[in-house]
Amino acid sequence: MVDKVPKGHRLVMENRELIELTGVRKVQSFDPKEIVLETELGILSVKGEQLGIKLLNLEEGLVDLQGFVAALVYHRNSGDASRRGFLNRVFR
Repeated sequence: MVDKVPKGHRLVMENRELIELTGVRKVQSFDPKEIVLETELGILSVKGEQLGIKLLNLEEGLVDLQGFVAALVYHRNSGDASRRGFLNRVFR
């Protein structure tokens, strides 16, 4: 069987209103002002207004987001993000 999970990570943003992502491992948190994703290249925070998840397919590592995007923040990687505690991830 062919491995369908994309290797690496890709982000395409259109008009600050739609983001298409590949290489997403999981959604760590979600609310209309911030979505935090674990990607192949580390933790990504998407901040904005009226944010929503349009497509979620973690089997293939695909996520599409919509809403007004104010900021994209990649957090420093210090080991495997999935093994660190919640407070360590928040207060890096």
